[in-house]
Amino acid sequence: MAKRLFLLHLGPDTVDLDEMRESLDLGRIATPDVDPEVLELAGIEITRTHKAAGMSRKEVEGAWAKVCRKAWKAKADVFVSAPGFFDASSEQAALALDGLPGFKVVLVVTSGFAVQPPAAWLSLVKEDRVHVLPDNLGAEQLAAQVARIALIEEEARLDKRLRKISRRRKQVNKRLAA
Repeated sequence: MAKRLFLLHLGPDTVDLDEMRESLDLGRIATPDVDPEVLELAGIEITRTHKAAGMSRKEVEGAWAKVCRKAWKAKADVFVSAPGFFDASSEQAALALDGLPGFKVVLVVTSGFAVQPPAAWLSLVKEDRVHVLPDNLGAEQLAAQVARIALIEEEARLDKRLRKISRRRKQVNKRLAA
């Protein structure tokens, strides 16, 4: 079974998922059914900045796990915007990715082209699964770009499968000819 996509948006700025939801639905991309506050808490939990935010660890504990569970229950490709993850260290990024087994993680970074994408994430995600977009995109434009990225990933998956089937077909034809 093919892994579902987890399109993780990292950007210094937040995006309004409510504005994007309709366009993402057209591309068959779901968003986890969680409040924006939970996504903010997940960013605080993963980056371990709860003290700076004036919270206890207990208040933020489990927020990212909740997002991951809701994403899994969506049974579709999923888009999550977690701008709080942008400044995560390598260990923190690895911790966030550990909660996503069964997903193929694709990073969508809207830091623009003047600011480098976060190196901690680049070391953990394959280079061809990192997409850097301009930082001045509106919600509709970002949703269209995310849908385009999902289609690119689907095309790559289908091309890989077609190559595999072509190899099998050649082996079968050789056996039949013998």
